[in-house]
Amino acid sequence: METNAYSEDAALIGERQAAARALLAHPLLTERTHPAEFPLVRSHAEWLIQRFQRVLGYRLTVAADHARLVKRGPATETARPLTRPTGAPFTPRTHTYLALALAVLVEEQGPTTVLRLADQVRSAAHEAGIDADPARSLGERRAFCAALRHLAGLGALTETSGAIADHQADPAADPHLLPRTQVLRSVAAHLPRADDDQDSFLAAASDADPDGDQQGETVLRRLLAETAVVYREELPDRQRDRLAAHQWRAAAALGNLLGCDTEIRAEGVALVMPDEAGARPAFPSDDPVGQVALSLVRHLSGRLHPGRPATSVPVPEREMDTALEALCGVDAPARAEWARTAGPEVPDPARLRERVLALLSGLGLLRGGPGHWRLTAAAARYGSEADEYVPPIQDNDLHGRTRPDKTRGSGDGPAPEAPADPQGDLSRVASVLQAVANEKVSASSGDTGDQPGPGGGNGDGSG
Repeated sequence: METNAYSEDAALIGERQAAARALLAHPLLTERTHPAEFPLVRSHAEWLIQRFQRVLGYRLTVAADHARLVKRGPATETARPLTRPTGAPFTPRTHTYLALALAVLVEEQGPTTVLRLADQVRSAAHEAGIDADPARSLGERRAFCAALRHLAGLGALTETSGAIADHQADPAADPHLLPRTQVLRSVAAHLPRADDDQDSFLAAASDADPDGDQQGETVLRRLLAETAVVYREELPDRQRDRLAAHQWRAAAALGNLLGCDTEIRAEGVALVMPDEAGARPAFPSDDPVGQVALSLVRHLSGRLHPGRPATSVPVPEREMDTALEALCGVDAPARAEWARTAGPEVPDPARLRERVLALLSGLGLLRGGPGHWRLTAAAARYGSEADEYVPPIQDNDLHGRTRPDKTRGSGDGPAPEAPADPQGDLSRVASVLQAVANEKVSASSGDTGDQPGPGGGNGDGSG
């Protein structure tokens, strides 16, 4: 089979971008946990190190058995909490045991056991003045084992005989573990310079509106890469102006690095990753929770269309309750359909409702809380329809979509005013779109990541 230079270049670019997406989704990537992606990272290490530094200001280290991408930027807004296998978030106690286990394991050079590690953790806690003992109670043991299982999931620990879960169930069980010392030393991010302290490092990393234009543009790229949707009205004034002026240049740089498309609209900007990229939870999914969540989003999008550019619209409490009852309740038609299949277990109505709202909140499609829910503009990507299972809400003899009624006559009185825009952002849509049109001309000749970033080309500026 013949090949040409174009097909070879396309394959090379595809490999590099697939490796970059894998690192963005899994900042600690090991040979054992990601056997398909890690060889790509090793093969294109030099290109990846340079591009991550130039485009996002991230520091990448590639070793013989692992790669570590150290991120800086909107950690508070985009980071997801560590969770147990059940999905429950780590408690402060579990984080304490994770830190203590790392402090002990980074010095280990050979095989160990869970009981021996528990003794070492107890001693380290006593030395640090921390009240922690994995053998004290079932709750302590569970927190300790959750920390160890997290490290095993990262590829930093290998269960060579038995499983950590055995010790959680039986305090006498003593599984054998093999620490991967170099991987363990890469779990926690290290300060890039000797004169940095943790407070200044975190303050610089969380600065959402730097003074310099180049630093500000880098922060915008990080926000676009790590956030599902960046809404214009939620940005500081300077960053909103930078986004309007440089969004196509940022799209070109991120597309070159990650192989993604960029969707630019009046409300905001979103990166659209290829299907195989797993940086965010898959949605919609085939399980009952995912399907009910999709139905709810489509229904609300059909009923609450604002008829104008808007970052979000309020969801009336009655509308939400009625829709959830129709889609999650005992008599929901979908529940009867799932019951006839051999698919996953269908949660009870209250639990299903809770998980659906948690899923949509985590995806950024819903914001707020009970009585104060808002549907975001990103929900429109999943279509709009009024679900036939949900009865219309009667409200002063009017119901249906909130789209302005074009059939109103001249004698019907003034049409209701659109909701106020407290920050005046959406009133600037026309100027933003004009800036987009003007800036498209220079997109191909702008900075696509080939120019040195805020830290130069020496790799010292990433955290």
